[in-house]
Amino acid sequence: MHITRYSALSITAGLLLLFSLLLVESRENLTFKKAQPDLQKVIREHPDGWVFVPSILLDPQTHKTLKSYYDLVVAQAYQRVDEKAVVMMVMTWSANGDRRAAHQQEGCYRASGCTVSTPNYVTVTTKVGNQKVVAFTARRGIRDVEDVMYWKISGGIADNDTTTDKNKLLRLMRLVKRVPGDIPDNVMVRVSTVRSTPNQPATAHIEYIREFLETLPASDRKLVMGSQD
Repeated sequence: MHITRYSALSITAGLLLLFSLLLVESRENLTFKKAQPDLQKVIREHPDGWVFVPSILLDPQTHKTLKSYYDLVVAQAYQRVDEKAVVMMVMTWSANGDRRAAHQQEGCYRASGCTVSTPNYVTVTTKVGNQKVVAFTARRGIRDVEDVMYWKISGGIADNDTTTDKNKLLRLMRLVKRVPGDIPDNVMVRVSTVRSTPNQPATAHIEYIREFLETLPASDRKLVMGSQD
């Protein structure tokens, strides 16, 4: 059988397509074999002076919805022993940080019917390093006001303010330098508290973040904080 130049090109294109499909499948298999971090252990590493509040947890429907987006979801509520302020902490993890990365939390609050302030990008200073976070306020009616902070780690690197040209460039550089087949995992940490007085910003969640990060063992802190650019 005589193979023309066009036939040879068609065969080559077909082989390249097959190779691409096999490469994608192998990447997916590698991704799902990643060892899952013990987020439940991490979230229970609460600082001294704070106690677990078992009566405040994610409702079953919210937890089910989150589980459909992420591979792991954990949540805990804590209260200072000498105060009424309660903080709610939620952590998520996905093996495939490209396809199942954490959503922008302000969007999640809007979807639940809240009025959300414009997010600010701020830094929580601690004795173990500075943590860049996204901060906003969510309102449900007049008296239910929640102050929220969250941050994300992609492939072990802090990945927060994605609105600036600088950070968009950094994300592009990471993508270009990525080893073929190396799909980053994604961690999200969210800490919030409901204001006791609607017009007075809360501070309990900021204090908890600072004390929580300072309490964590070094290995867990690396997972939660990532490396800072």
